[in-house]
Amino acid sequence: MRRFALLAGALLLLGAAPSLAGDARTAGSPPSNNALPTISGSTTQGSALAASSGSWSSDSALTYTYVWERCDNAGNNCTNIGGAATATYTLQLADVGQTIVVAVTAHNSTGAATATSAHTAVVSGATPPANTALPSVSGSATVTSTVTAANGTWTGSSPISYAYQWERCDAAGGTCADIAGATAQAYVVASADQGHTLRVAVNGTNAAGGAQAISPATAVVTLGAPVNTVRPTVTGTAKQGQTLTATPGTWTGSGTITFALQWWKCAPDGNNCSTIPNATAGTYVLTASDVGFALKMRVTATNSAGSGTAASDLTAAVTASATTTTTTTTTPGTVKLPNGETSIQASSVAATDHLALSKIVFAPTVSHKHHAVSLTFKVQTAAKYDVSGAIASLAASHRTWAKVSPATVTAADGTVSLTITPTKKAPKSGRLTLTVTVRTPAVLLRRLVSVRLRP
Repeated sequence: MRRFALLAGALLLLGAAPSLAGDARTAGSPPSNNALPTISGSTTQGSALAASSGSWSSDSALTYTYVWERCDNAGNNCTNIGGAATATYTLQLADVGQTIVVAVTAHNSTGAATATSAHTAVVSGATPPANTALPSVSGSATVTSTVTAANGTWTGSSPISYAYQWERCDAAGGTCADIAGATAQAYVVASADQGHTLRVAVNGTNAAGGAQAISPATAVVTLGAPVNTVRPTVTGTAKQGQTLTATPGTWTGSGTITFALQWWKCAPDGNNCSTIPNATAGTYVLTASDVGFALKMRVTATNSAGSGTAASDLTAAVTASATTTTTTTTTPGTVKLPNGETSIQASSVAATDHLALSKIVFAPTVSHKHHAVSLTFKVQTAAKYDVSGAIASLAASHRTWAKVSPATVTAADGTVSLTITPTKKAPKSGRLTLTVTVRTPAVLLRRLVSVRLRP
């Protein structure tokens, strides 16, 4: 009995060992493929093929590596394609007449396994590009404008890439030459293009070769009228007696651009606007008549091709000066004139005072064939005193466009007449911008005015 018991115990111990060994074998295993990898894409030279990894079972995270292979037309006798080791592959000339497979290896923490896709159809050769509808050019044929090329219609194996070369031609669209550096799909028309036409040559290229097609010529390039890109601005405090200053903003356009300025007075909500007479300078001194109104500057930009306008934002509503009571004190140096106005010597104008021009009149109002024009105006202080003895001069903003007028002293009532004569360098038509300069010993005023020119 004792011997039987010992034998049974030994058998019990032997039966436990297989269970422990089985636990060790199931701790981890390499990936197992459930569905083969696949290949998608056109089997034409130059096309890109894409591999899917297939379906795999794994007890840990998977990563994949790829090897593309070139096979005979039956899918046999496959060899690795050097360097083709990503999930995509672009078909080469050497692949034409062959088939392609991809071997995908799945890796996990335990090991790796490989599965190979079915082979593709036989790879066909690429068809070179051929143009079936000419390229075209859209956009305005004016200097500083942008024109854009459309590729037209092409046949041939995909993908087809396109390159561009812009050409400058004569007015009839012939005798064309490449424009250096103009190889983008869009082109900004340059001053050198004025009087010429433009066209674009489009080169289509694929794996089988390339071809060129040329668009019809554009219209003859002309100058472009000014276009505002940044609005005019007005700075300063909207308070009686204070000075507002305007800038014309930023403009695009061809050739020389001149600016005509005009101050406007509006209700605070922007309605019921009207021009302020003779307020055509870059600065404006606010008066009692402006109180309660908001102001803005309107700018007209002109070149030989035309003109454009833009206006600033409104200022705040103008408030009255803090000094509201009248005073009976007399400013030193003032004289009562027969017409009822008060005159002050230029030497008595304080440095804190402001000068303003009024009653601005051109005679004649238009300069025909660059004939001389007389400009008459009155110089006053902010308190409406006529300024006597101030030195006034007139010059063209473009110095070579007019002969400089000699400096002249204002009369007792503040009036002065100056004559300006346009030169042959001035435009035949449009507006001639002039700078009026008025000086006293303590104050300097500059203001822009303009006169029309006609042939």
